[in-house]
Amino acid sequence: MGSIEAAFIGLARYIRDHFPDLSWMPLWYGGIPFPDSYPPLLHTAVAAVSGVGHIPAALAYHFVTATLYSLAPVLLYWSLGRLSIARWAAIVASLGYSIFSPTIWWVPSFRNAIGGWWAPCRLDAMVSWGEGPHITSLMFLPLAMAALWAVCSEEQRDVRRRRLSLWFAAALVLAAAVLSNWIGALALGLIGVSLALSSSPKVWPWLAAAACWAYAIAGPFVTPSTVATIQANAPLVAAGGFQSNRLLEAAFAAAILLVAWALAKARVDRGIRFATLFFLLTAGITLLAQWFNLRMIPQPERYHLEMDLAFWVLVAMIATRIKVTRGWIVIAVAALVCLPVARWQHRRVRDLERPINIASTVEFEISRWFDEHRPGQRVFAPGTIGFWMQAFSDTPMLNGGFDNGESNRIMPSVLYQVYAGARQETMVEWLKAFGVDAVVGEGPKSREVYHPYAHPEKFAGLQELWRDGDDVIYAVPRRRTSLAHAMFAGDLPQTQPPAYDAKSLDHYLAALDEPSLPDAQFTWRGTSAATITGVFTPQHILSVQVTYDKGWRATVNGQARPVLQDKLGQMTIAPGCNGPCTVELKYDGGVEQQAARWISALGLLAGVAIVIKERFSK
Repeated sequence: MGSIEAAFIGLARYIRDHFPDLSWMPLWYGGIPFPDSYPPLLHTAVAAVSGVGHIPAALAYHFVTATLYSLAPVLLYWSLGRLSIARWAAIVASLGYSIFSPTIWWVPSFRNAIGGWWAPCRLDAMVSWGEGPHITSLMFLPLAMAALWAVCSEEQRDVRRRRLSLWFAAALVLAAAVLSNWIGALALGLIGVSLALSSSPKVWPWLAAAACWAYAIAGPFVTPSTVATIQANAPLVAAGGFQSNRLLEAAFAAAILLVAWALAKARVDRGIRFATLFFLLTAGITLLAQWFNLRMIPQPERYHLEMDLAFWVLVAMIATRIKVTRGWIVIAVAALVCLPVARWQHRRVRDLERPINIASTVEFEISRWFDEHRPGQRVFAPGTIGFWMQAFSDTPMLNGGFDNGESNRIMPSVLYQVYAGARQETMVEWLKAFGVDAVVGEGPKSREVYHPYAHPEKFAGLQELWRDGDDVIYAVPRRRTSLAHAMFAGDLPQTQPPAYDAKSLDHYLAALDEPSLPDAQFTWRGTSAATITGVFTPQHILSVQVTYDKGWRATVNGQARPVLQDKLGQMTIAPGCNGPCTVELKYDGGVEQQAARWISALGLLAGVAIVIKERFSK
């Protein structure tokens, strides 16, 4: 239950149930743009399988990820063939990639954690840690490698000029890798850099053109604002935090350039140069962090799977240069070596796979309780209860399943205060300020996996709504459960308060509960539109406890009203009404998102037109 796959299953269920209304994600972090929730390719595929097959999202997720996991070595074999690798060498490398992990050989902490020298490292990442999206990107990376090789191969120059469909295929594969996982996207960049440094500068524009076409296709989910959000949060999410070391980064880049120059000077085969640079880049990121605690990027330990892939690509490149007259003998020997390890790994898998009755878990029980007794009300659910919430219900949360996607800059500090703070009053004030109606607390015997509260005793005295042993749901005292509140401009927070001291919220919190102020009813219409109704005067403003974004639009009787950001990162609207009033809210993504959609559509249409033209011109 502690696997992050819970959040991915929840995303797939959400896509299945709300498609195509997917521009805004109202269930995480007080609302975020849907592209910020996670790259969508895997979750969309799982949603499609779940919907078409009429099976639970969790079963569809396991089916899809198992299929993609199994395809990865097969596609590596196919891709190595496109790089002119001998068949026997490609088979041996793909067998090795399927069974053996160099990470386990070189990093004792991995070896001890997942079962010894022959443990299935890639499988453990997928099953134990829920790295389904990462596994998906690993399936696409060999295809991307072969596609980029074909695009920038000097021997294919004339063919490439006649067949733009090859560029389109490359762009699609690159876009798929990016839309699978952010780690896969960076690994794709490492492949591109390795290929560029091992090729003539004459092919760099072709490489850049394929990358630009791929970015155009993937654009709606990797807009500059989404990339900025992920980049800003990545150092905060990394275990132990992350601080950039410019000197280390410069030294590493210089070392890679020096190796590239030396290999070219020695006239080393282009394929071996590419594989060597790809391996050194991935190994440098992973092993410098594991051996010397030198971190060049956030979460460098997660790139060990890319290092394993690069290692076997390098093995294939070197092996194919060896003259072998009877490749089938080498294949047979490799298979015999792999067989006992595969059987041992099969037994290891039995320990990883332990079916349970999901309905007996506290994550299921609390999610369903909220769905039945507090439908649509925002909650705070810690640890695995929050991870699993969207797998079972549409209950909105102040926290969520992908902290890298938090677009409200104050939110990480607020969540940290709720988890780590010792004062009940401060916690309740922040929960009220962000429209939370209930919070899940826990004691030392809670069935939740992580027990993330530093001071669980701070819940004492709050009204209990539900209890099962040490798992408890508490009410957050609020006069109004709406997400919209009428008040005066002076009632809004005038400065952004520090999370550890909510005193500057006092005036705002008093206005939320002030009985003389008119009620404002907030109703969601789908996932990216809402209606606010009430009786207001021109002096009233509306504080809307939904994350502000430039893509939100507000209208009253068809006339636009400005949507502003308050000091808490939430929305403020001046309806300008005098009497009964209805404010229509709609999220369209703003100019950036709309432009990205048009560019993506044009990129896809251009590719389809090229394929059709080349097909009928033969």
